[in-house]
Amino acid sequence: MLRQYDVNLVARIWVKGIGLSFDATSVYTSSIQEICIYFDHHPTRTGDTGICIADSRNKFKNVSVSHSIFTQKFSLAAQSCRRIVELPTFGHSDNHAGLQVCDIVCSALLYPIACYSYCTGHVNNVHVQPGAARLKRRYGQQLKGLQYRYQDAVTGRHRGGLVVSDAIQGRNGSLMFH
Repeated sequence: MLRQYDVNLVARIWVKGIGLSFDATSVYTSSIQEICIYFDHHPTRTGDTGICIADSRNKFKNVSVSHSIFTQKFSLAAQSCRRIVELPTFGHSDNHAGLQVCDIVCSALLYPIACYSYCTGHVNNVHVQPGAARLKRRYGQQLKGLQYRYQDAVTGRHRGGLVVSDAIQGRNGSLMFH
């Protein structure tokens, strides 16, 4: 279905460091900011506009994230999120089919593959499942092909797609696919 409707994926995956503190609010906010920047590139390239509908957390967190995007969007210095016509809108996945699809992709594929790929041998808990190797073999290349990636015109670096921050060993997102 994702290929049929020409869906592209952008995601931020954070692998927590063992015994290290983790500021979830800061990570969530910066992740949504980056996802909006990655997403904004697509309608910029196609001459279109877009809207971001994110899974709701709670009013305080939603407002905080929206305000941070507002600051980026309307900053005189920055030129980000210009093609996103509205600040992120928050919905509940039980009301939005698109969010349900995102939940399925994240819960059934990205999360188990990431836990298996980055935590095996380092973390021993219920989240690290050897059976996820089968998911990675079966869907890894398909997920790789669904990424929305582009080359940043200023830095020349590739951006977007499935971006991983691995605080255990510093590995990049390519481990999700191989």
